Amino acid sequence: MGMLDDKVAVVTGAGGGLGRSHAHSMAREGASVVVNDLGTSVHGEETSEDLADRVVAEIEEEGGKAVANKRSVADPEGAESIVETALETFGRLDIVVNNAGILRDKTLVKMTDEMWRAVMDVHLDGTFYVTRAAMRTFQEQETGGRIINTTSFAGLKGNFGQTNYGAAKAGIAGLTRVVAMEGDKYGVTVNAIAPLATTRMTEGIESVPDEFKPEEISPLVTWLASDEAEDVTGRIFGAHGSHYFEYQMETTPGVDPEEGWSPEEVGDQFDAITTMPNQASGEMDDGASDRVRALLEALPATIREDRVGGWEATIQFEIEGGGTYVIAVADGEATFQTGGADSADGTVTFDGTETLLKMASGALDPQKAFMAGRVESDDMDILMKFGEYFDLEAAAADLETDSTDESPANGASTSDGLNHDLVGKKYRDSAQLIEAEEILTYADATENDNPQQVDPDQGEGLVAPPLFAVRLFHPLLEEVMHDEELNVDLLRLVHGEQDMTFHDTLNPKDLVVPRARIDSITETSSGELLTIHFRLMRSGELVVEADTVLFIRDDADESDESSASEDASSDESSAETSSDEREDVDEAPAPLADADQYVAADQPERYAEASGDHNPIHLDPEVAEAAGLPSVILHGLCTMAFASNAVVDELCDGDASRLRRLAVRFSKPVFPEQTITTRLYPAEDRGTYEFDAVDSSGNPVLQKGRVELREVSAPSMHGGD
Repeated sequence: MGMLDDKVAVVTGAGGGLGRSHAHSMAREGASVVVNDLGTSVHGEETSEDLADRVVAEIEEEGGKAVANKRSVADPEGAESIVETALETFGRLDIVVNNAGILRDKTLVKMTDEMWRAVMDVHLDGTFYVTRAAMRTFQEQETGGRIINTTSFAGLKGNFGQTNYGAAKAGIAGLTRVVAMEGDKYGVTVNAIAPLATTRMTEGIESVPDEFKPEEISPLVTWLASDEAEDVTGRIFGAHGSHYFEYQMETTPGVDPEEGWSPEEVGDQFDAITTMPNQASGEMDDGASDRVRALLEALPATIREDRVGGWEATIQFEIEGGGTYVIAVADGEATFQTGGADSADGTVTFDGTETLLKMASGALDPQKAFMAGRVESDDMDILMKFGEYFDLEAAAADLETDSTDESPANGASTSDGLNHDLVGKKYRDSAQLIEAEEILTYADATENDNPQQVDPDQGEGLVAPPLFAVRLFHPLLEEVMHDEELNVDLLRLVHGEQDMTFHDTLNPKDLVVPRARIDSITETSSGELLTIHFRLMRSGELVVEADTVLFIRDDADESDESSASEDASSDESSAETSSDEREDVDEAPAPLADADQYVAADQPERYAEASGDHNPIHLDPEVAEAAGLPSVILHGLCTMAFASNAVVDELCDGDASRLRRLAVRFSKPVFPEQTITTRLYPAEDRGTYEFDAVDSSGNPVLQKGRVELREVSAPSMHGGD
């Protein structure tokens, strides 16, 4: 017995991709299927393929029942004929899957009337015509029915370059909800899916993973078409491969003023207007907030009297979703109270109840939580003394609550070292639209004065600095670093090497998709090397790729980054001669060129904002001191960006498109108010150069630099769309 025995289904756009998969799935469950397909390409162009006939033959070969219909859903008469085919061939109609679609992607100002109309005709009008014809039949049959429409992320959340498609798909979502209301009294359910899978329509779109197959979507559609789903209507389900979920619309409680609004009052009350109840109250349904309160209430009993001495402080704890509490310390004792303090000496903020409870159970190292930004404080001294004077784990043990049973989640390893099983793991980020302002901000933060990168009047002709790509990679880098399964100790981490290859320049309005993969984990005598490979895709083509080598030291107390330079190379024998090695030679060659760059006092702060890397070791002197450094240090990639400026200016005549590869090893930290000198040297191979960089004292901060250039300048043919 099949789930759809004796049912008759219509599937539009069933000649390939999702529609073909839906038709096969329903036929296997016993339905007789009308396979509708006009036989055109994804752009609506004529083809010679009999796609509908081919799918019918496939279904019949498997023992199912099917018939082809080749009319257009965009034509009211064509839509009527699709329903008529079901009635004439199989005698009834029970299920309609509106799946037909085409693409005409283009940004708004470049979209023609024909592009807009063609997409609206097939997606929105086609869904309306077929649904109307089916609803009439369902009412006449008095047997109920199932309608499953196809909307999209583009319509529900938005997608760059798809105003026509997004508008049509948003219309389908609205149509679904309204028709569900109207069909309820006739026993007709109307739902929609927003699928993501590899089909003809998504070929070449990097943001659609290859492993997302149409066959993973169809079980949801088939179930919605069954009698089991008779009470499910007016709902929209997402299906990203085999990951199913529901899109739900929620509204905030809002604000109702006593005497009306003024524009200024709207601004003043904007946060209250847009805040959800759970955000405002911090209420939790799983009891986590109760466990947090009990834990903090138990903390005063764990105070280490032998250490606290005469220290006095009022500490406010703010736990997102878990409430606000105060612990006051005086005369070697501590007290607890709920709510905020009238005057707190410092505030400690947790990003959620889970973070605090995991720290208390020993499943999350406090230092890792802090370095990951999950715990913050406006007073580092208070945070450090809190960790020294109180015992979270003892408080949790004394409670004998569920928190004592917490164990590392998501496969996190409690053992030292990286999880080698994660080599090959891939990480994906959503598509990002490059804005001119981001390029200008990055250029300013890296003291780049090249007209290509700093002239806003160039508009879409503006070219991003080569190292700008690291801003786009950074969210994925953080995802890798905070992957609990990987088990990275952030306090022992040093950036060892960076190797970047530039296949094309980046420009404003580029829509790019970042990808990352753990390439290797290598043991060394003093730690481990973690290599992450990044790719930046644009319209299915590789634009920039990078290998980031990170060194995780064995000794957590070792703060000198120079140790990384001794271990952060997987092939010492093939490395080029470094600058410090040259200095040992009696007749060291003179550089072809050199360039000085002063590191401003606010350089780390500016680069953090431009790159997205807000690691506190670059911003907070107390954190830097705790790590054994005299002050905050500059991001290594900012120093590399200084070197790239020198390379483009001195070797490429200011044309960034000539730079093909830039690779370097980081050897010493750079501090604000130093001057960094980049030195460029010739190499044996044509179009290649070497470089290094030294600080004001002559200490090497960049070593084993490698430059590869394109011999002939070839301006990018890629436009802004």
